Amino acid sequence: MTSKILALVMSVMLSPVALADSFKLVDGNTVKTVSTADLEKMPTASITTGTNFTPKATFTGVPFQDFLNKYNVRAKALRFFALDEYSYTVPVDELLKYSAILAYRKNGKFMPVSDLGPYVVIFPRDEHPELPRADINAKTVWMISEVKVIR
Repeated sequence: MTSKILALVMSVMLSPVALADSFKLVDGNTVKTVSTADLEKMPTASITTGTNFTPKATFTGVPFQDFLNKYNVRAKALRFFALDEYSYTVPVDELLKYSAILAYRKNGKFMPVSDLGPYVVIFPRDEHPELPRADINAKTVWMISEVKVIR
């Protein structure tokens, strides 16, 4: 029985989902694949904060203003879809107001699916106590597999 469980765990860890290094950006009928390598070529920012599932850590990624500019996205909101089928719509104004980032590193390391990765929306929640916790928890989407532009 133990060997079957170990085999199952290993197959999940080695699956394409566990090793995901890209997500889809859907803007109307246009679908682009955005990879970690693409994000690494863009300006980065770091936010040191806790999340609803992690103690304080330093997250590094692309500020949403730079992401939107790079991909020429004009949107009222972005809907983030996770690998586990969770999704949430976040107003672009809020992403920009709080300088949120599309993070791909945590404490200097790429994030595996088992640790919020490969991509997570991070707000500087520790710097802004006015952010409602339940609301910001819902907007902290991790395991991002798709970002859909909402006009």
